[in-house]
Amino acid sequence: MIFSKEQLKWFQKIFFERYGVNFLFESNGDVLILKYNKSEKSIIFSNSDIGFYKFGETNLECYEWNAESENMQGVIEPILKAPSTTPLTSKLIIFDNKGAVINYDILGLTYWMLNRLEEIHRTDLDNHERFPAINSHAYKYDYLERPIVDEWLDILQQVIQRVWPNLKLKKHQFSIKVSHDVDVPSRFAFSTPFSVIKSMASLVLKNNNIKLALMAPFIYLGSKNKIHPLDPYNTFDWLMNISEKNNLKSAFYFICGRTDKSKDALYEPEHPIIKKMMLEIYKRGHEVGLHPSYNSYNNPEQINFEAQRLKKVCKELGIEQSQWGGRMHFLRWSHPTTLQAWNDAEMSYDSTLGYADRPGFRCGTCYEYTGFNPVTDEILNIRIRPLIIMDCSVIAKHYMGLGYTEKALDQIINYKRVCEKVEGNFTFLWHNSFFNGKHSFKLYKDVIES
Repeated sequence: MIFSKEQLKWFQKIFFERYGVNFLFESNGDVLILKYNKSEKSIIFSNSDIGFYKFGETNLECYEWNAESENMQGVIEPILKAPSTTPLTSKLIIFDNKGAVINYDILGLTYWMLNRLEEIHRTDLDNHERFPAINSHAYKYDYLERPIVDEWLDILQQVIQRVWPNLKLKKHQFSIKVSHDVDVPSRFAFSTPFSVIKSMASLVLKNNNIKLALMAPFIYLGSKNKIHPLDPYNTFDWLMNISEKNNLKSAFYFICGRTDKSKDALYEPEHPIIKKMMLEIYKRGHEVGLHPSYNSYNNPEQINFEAQRLKKVCKELGIEQSQWGGRMHFLRWSHPTTLQAWNDAEMSYDSTLGYADRPGFRCGTCYEYTGFNPVTDEILNIRIRPLIIMDCSVIAKHYMGLGYTEKALDQIINYKRVCEKVEGNFTFLWHNSFFNGKHSFKLYKDVIES
């Protein structure tokens, strides 16, 4: 295994983000050596696993390691999952007067998971051309519900503290990152009169919601300058109120293109109602972001066009932000093409990388981190903010189908608690249009406040 300079520099960045220390990385064949300043001690990673550096479907198996058997502590639980092409050695960590030797490729695991190597060139995709959770190594070996990279980097932190006991490492604080993809800002405002009539019929025949059907024409006619307060999708004020009450900042991601008429939004970002909404979000201290259109995920020029369109609208409104982020529509993603496109469009972060069919830790972490393109061997400016849970993944019938129930709440809170344990970010997506009665509002509030 030959490591490039860019790979070693990326490891250095990741470690600085995690530990707050500028470690040095040296390679000697397939051995990586971690050094600090002028200390003669070092941590040697003795066996780089080639399986962590191959694209696409992998021949990695998955083993288990008991941290307590070597006087270590697992941050989630004592037994850690350990993907590897070969069985684990009898002793994983050996300390001596020169430092430590680690006989498991923690660095390779980190590189493989964070840079999604298993997804590159895959063809086993779902009906939206997405790589599904059920085809992932993490799902196959039952660690999708665990931030495996964070667990192993915590073990490594314990090793670092034993080798360099006087070294002060960065402390992290758990945080909640809540965002809302604005697919449908209004049930009626951007419809045609004919569409409103169709919606009314559907409300009566499919949903038995006669009350809303009767209100539809009044909501439609009353949404000329702003979305009518009785529009069921107009939850923006309520969402911001909940965030403000809990000292959180909501991010609202707007669609700025139409590459599939059946899948993309009915609104344009230049529409007076949308501009008014963006300005209100900004004035209240929340964030405006990008939600690139359905067929833009493998079209860098389109992503750039939509990013510049959003920034232009915001500039005209006087919206100035220190960062510009967002998420792909339908979580469509082709790695690393989509990531490179976000980077080249000069966006600050992307928060797409979670699975649609299952919640969990697609990247093996709940920390935000510096992107890397493993195909071009290039460190990127874009930061990746992994998505842990999307509302419909848990609630919708075509996914887990738990509805707005206590069972759904328990499922979501379990992920939140895991993120707390590793002092990472609980990043979750809840659409403004994904509310249906009092029980749904209560569920959202409980997720935030539990």
